[in-house]
Amino acid sequence: MRELAIEIGVRALLFGVFVFTEFLDPFQRVIQPEEIWLYKNPLVQSDNIPTRLMFLPFQALASRRSTWLASCTASLRAGGGRAGGSVLPSCPCTAP
Repeated sequence: MRELAIEIGVRALLFGVFVFTEFLDPFQRVIQPEEIWLYKNPLVQSDNIPTRLMFLPFQALASRRSTWLASCTASLRAGGGRAGGSVLPSCPCTAP
């Protein structure tokens, strides 16, 4: 019961902080002259990001894992496993 009271107290405190900060005046950032060059980059009309190249490593890992799992389950069906059958050494079902 004590944990529940602590949980409710922490949540009420966080809600109070949220309400307090919600009604504060917004922060106005002043950009200094020496950092104005950071904001002067030209805009590009055609902003094309090659997503195929971006996700290629994940696709390669996923296909490698699926072929590894398929070979592992196939060796288990063929009689492998912890009993000392012919299982791949990298398969998680082999005994150490």
